[in-house]
Amino acid sequence: MLMLLAFGVLLQEILANAQDENLTDIKNIPEVPLYSYKSINVPEEHIPYFLHNNRHIATVCKQDSHCPYKTYLKNLKSCWGYERSCKPEYRFGYPVCDYVEMGWANDIETAQQIFWKQADFGYVKERLDEMKTHCKPIAKGDSSLACSQYLQHCRATNLYIDLRTIKRNHDRFKEDFLQEGQIGGHCNFNSQAFMAEGQRKSPLQSWFAELQTYTPLSFRPIEDGKCDIIIEKPTYFMKLDAGVNMYHHFCDFVNLYITQHINNSFSADVNIVMWDTSSYGYGDLFSETWKAFTDYHIIHLKTYDSKRVCFKEAVFSLLPRMRYGLFYNTPLISGCHGTGLFRAFSQHVLHRLNITQEGPKDGKFASQYLHAVPTTGKY
Repeated sequence: MLMLLAFGVLLQEILANAQDENLTDIKNIPEVPLYSYKSINVPEEHIPYFLHNNRHIATVCKQDSHCPYKTYLKNLKSCWGYERSCKPEYRFGYPVCDYVEMGWANDIETAQQIFWKQADFGYVKERLDEMKTHCKPIAKGDSSLACSQYLQHCRATNLYIDLRTIKRNHDRFKEDFLQEGQIGGHCNFNSQAFMAEGQRKSPLQSWFAELQTYTPLSFRPIEDGKCDIIIEKPTYFMKLDAGVNMYHHFCDFVNLYITQHINNSFSADVNIVMWDTSSYGYGDLFSETWKAFTDYHIIHLKTYDSKRVCFKEAVFSLLPRMRYGLFYNTPLISGCHGTGLFRAFSQHVLHRLNITQEGPKDGKFASQYLHAVPTTGKY
């Protein structure tokens, strides 16, 4: 009897200890994710490429039981193609060339490489390789300005823009809109190298006209209280083509997507400011597409008139009609197809706009016959 009683007491202790251990394990499991994975919001196919370029998020994912992307952590070799760590066999895709166009290349391999640089992720790589810092921060809290060649794309921190005395007219891209001292930052500015980038100065080809008066300031705009408004969110400046024409306007969207790749950020928690020096509005027949890039309404530059505005992070997006840029009239080598960049753009926009494809998929062909029935004698 005593043996049974002792065994019963021992069994109760074992069960109690097991329950305590289970409770401890449960307490150690975080109730909320360690990262806002929903904010990533890219197509499932793009997740491995995103994690390759954001190893800090991959590390958090490994430690987080709530991470929905653990299956992709086994192989983080997938890459878009422009990364320095990217091996050719792991990139998102590579174009196919059916023949060699004389004058462009001597063999298929060279033709593929040319097309990849013209209209694929090789184009992103070339823009990244061109990046040059023109205004270097001297101390913590200083400004900075870095741009690709010809100022086709720029990144700035702690950017100061003074719109208190500007004058607007009918010109959407006035070249002398900002004077010296009205745009700049507190940093060490190499003006000679900067001014040498003006060879392609043109409204929709370069940011040179807008940044040519960039001034190294004697004060720190934000820290010294020189700002009427401080914009905390990352801000993309864009000069837009015609919003009533799909061919023109989608050049804006494509180049914004490429700019996101250059900056390795697909966050929609950003502001997009339309750089327009006129007082007019902007007709946009494709305004729904902006939801693929931002959670907020597009801001017209005139919104900030009469204010000194400071942007903690600013990006001057690639433009819609750059010479040898990506737009509807870009000269490309013939005989090549299969650009991964445009496939990724299409997937990204459809995903963000929550558009599902119920019709033909890849490899299938659909045709549609259209005919007009003359009911009024006119076609």
